[in-house]
Amino acid sequence: MKARIPIVVAALTAAGIVPAAASAAGPPSGPQSGPQSRAGAAGSWQPEAATYGVSQPVDISVKMDDGVVISTEVVYPTDPATGARAAGDFPVLLTQNPYGTGHSDPTTAGDYFVQRGYIYVASAVRGTGASGGQVSWFGQRQGRDGAELVNWAARSLAGSNGEVGLDGCSYLGVDQWYTAAAVGRDSALKAITPFCTDSNFYDDLTANGGIPTPFVAGIAQAEPRGPQDNPATDPQSVTIAQQATGGSRSYDDAYWQSLDAQRLMPQIVANRIPALSEAGWNDLFPGGDLGDYTTAQNAYFHRPLTAPITAGEPVTGRYQAIVGPWTHGENVDGTTLENIRLEWFDTWLKGERTGMADTSTPLHLFENTAKQWVDTAAWPPSPSAQRYCLAGSGTLAKSQSKSASAGSGTLDWAAASTANSLTYTTAPLTGSAVLDGPSDLTVYAASTTTDVELSATLNVVAPDGTVVKQADGVLLGSQRAVDPAQSLYGTGGVLLDPSHPFTQWSRQPVVPGGTTRYDISLLANFTLIPAGDRIQVVVTSQPPANFHFPLMPTPQDQANLAGGTYTVQFGGSTPSVLDVPLASPEQFTASPTDWGPSS
Repeated sequence: MKARIPIVVAALTAAGIVPAAASAAGPPSGPQSGPQSRAGAAGSWQPEAATYGVSQPVDISVKMDDGVVISTEVVYPTDPATGARAAGDFPVLLTQNPYGTGHSDPTTAGDYFVQRGYIYVASAVRGTGASGGQVSWFGQRQGRDGAELVNWAARSLAGSNGEVGLDGCSYLGVDQWYTAAAVGRDSALKAITPFCTDSNFYDDLTANGGIPTPFVAGIAQAEPRGPQDNPATDPQSVTIAQQATGGSRSYDDAYWQSLDAQRLMPQIVANRIPALSEAGWNDLFPGGDLGDYTTAQNAYFHRPLTAPITAGEPVTGRYQAIVGPWTHGENVDGTTLENIRLEWFDTWLKGERTGMADTSTPLHLFENTAKQWVDTAAWPPSPSAQRYCLAGSGTLAKSQSKSASAGSGTLDWAAASTANSLTYTTAPLTGSAVLDGPSDLTVYAASTTTDVELSATLNVVAPDGTVVKQADGVLLGSQRAVDPAQSLYGTGGVLLDPSHPFTQWSRQPVVPGGTTRYDISLLANFTLIPAGDRIQVVVTSQPPANFHFPLMPTPQDQANLAGGTYTVQFGGSTPSVLDVPLASPEQFTASPTDWGPSS
């Protein structure tokens, strides 16, 4: 939320992560032009005017089932003429915030909704602000706290009409998944809007390619600790210490699997909680909510959770996702996305016939370069893929000739990535194409050490030489094992998104001198590539400066990587290849709805 983004940025900056600032637009003071109407029974919903005033925050403490007291602040609609609390009962929006100082202060972030007939409640997460208990890194306890707060907001909060929704961005978005899983089927919770969220904490944020990141430690620095929390011993500190030293939580162990929002989705769906999620192509975890969208749709229709959604499969408007051309938290509290959230809450909490839930295309993607919004249902939108082979003279060839001579390139792990890279580029494309999903780079390489770190960046190169990054990825060689059942394949069985277990038990040392296969997952994107542009992949031994997230290898990883020299093979019997999903531009048409700013 807007009032909290500076705190999030401060935490990420402390970890070496600097996202762009959030939108500075304040809450509107009158009628606003919202998204165009959805196709549905209603067909003409527009955001209502700011009818009410906003009260001063009211401090209320709420006791949890284990005796811990959670601090909340409540903001009520008021009569603009008198300043008194407005007559009648209202639905409640709840956000759970780990950042505030002494209080959560929801005033600025909640004003827009309060002015339109909602009570807004901000709680300080257990162990932060004025709340008791010890802080942890999400999990079931925070979910139970959320469920109890929902019950309190529905049954005990003065002025509540018994209908509750969850609102918030980043941490305040992610914790909505745990609450939605904990509330039970007949809860007062009617809808959630987990914005600025990812799908799988381990893969998306706390590790990349099996290598830990400083993310959790950075967030911990920004959390104001509660009166009962001890930062040296709280559960969150255990996670930070284990990641830094190579303990259990530096792997995708049972702890991280319990925090995987995708694994929670069957319970969330069973609890009948609709969800509208949002992320950005330039986010901390680009397109991070796509996994949430996929697993929610699959859980609703009893399909395998992580399977792709193919064209023609049934989908529901109860689970929708937006992915825009944004950084973390950008534009969330701008007019368009506030209006969209209001429409979502009006649909599920006020029973308004907005038509929003009637859509057959609940996935809303910004098509970069084309600069248009596209509504679809399938993810990835097209199963077609193009294979390019790494070849001599730095080329990416469309097919591998059996007579092509073998070759190799060398990378030195200790050298700076800017001067230590292998670059391969296609010929200019003869026709336009849309990059519409994740990609895979399969590298065959030999190493002088017992581990390998390989990073890849996927670029598009314009005729004038301008290079625009589309995606990147990294892999720790000892975590190269692939789980075919969880991996994504395109037409003809082409591997597009390798799934690595990243467990302690799947780890296998690299045999020095032996040629070994490594499958590097490159993040998803949705971009029009014009005819005449070229596709490029750059391979480095360590992530380049523009990698989407900093890494923090454990001491053991660094010892195993030190001094490594890698020989990357191409051609011959072990060709390294890039598999890219490419679709026809004619497959996509502009959405009639504005889902957010184009930059």
